[in-house]
Amino acid sequence: MKTLKMFFLLLLIWLQYSLWWGKNGIFDYIIVYKKVIMEKKENINLDILNNQIILEINKFNNRIKNN
Repeated sequence: MKTLKMFFLLLLIWLQYSLWWGKNGIFDYIIVYKKVIMEKKENINLDILNNQIILEINKFNNRIKNN
């Protein structure tokens, strides 16, 4: 019985270690999540810049058509 308890305790410790510090654990998830948030913000900024450029091109094309 004591051996079984020790086995389950070691199993619990190993599972917790894998969850927190193992490959694709919680800490890896947090790092990747922060990177995704940063990339989404960058994409929003790039979309705004792209829309501004498209507006300038359309204005330029309208000027050429009107002249």
